[in-house]
Amino acid sequence: MSRFHRGNRDRGAALVETALVLPMLFMLTVGIWTTARAWNVHNTLDHAVREAARFGATSDPFDAAAVRAIADQELSAAAIDPGDVTTVCLLQIPAGADPNPCSLGVTGTPQVAVHLSIPVDLNFVFFKIPGVVLNASAAARWEGS
Repeated sequence: MSRFHRGNRDRGAALVETALVLPMLFMLTVGIWTTARAWNVHNTLDHAVREAARFGATSDPFDAAAVRAIADQELSAAAIDPGDVTTVCLLQIPAGADPNPCSLGVTGTPQVAVHLSIPVDLNFVFFKIPGVVLNASAAARWEGS
């Protein structure tokens, strides 16, 4: 009879262990998902600024609104609201200009610089990190005349 009682206690211990581990496992899963989503948004922002810089580098004359429209198109394709994205810097840099506009290194050639940012909230199960700002920058050599 004592063997039978010992088996019941073991099953109860397994239930308690499961009750302790499941919330941590759930938190870990949600944390991985939240971090992956922020990483995806950052990669999309990187892609959008690169495409916008490439477009701006080939447009003659330079049109900042068209360059931003290209970035908005890339963001919309990834289900990111372009209204949430702030244009920090979007300009054509002539050769020999200020060596560090938009926090981008400029060489002796004319370039188009694009810098965008977006605030995101990292929502974990028991806490939230609000307003984490993701930034992306790109520069392309201007091919216009």
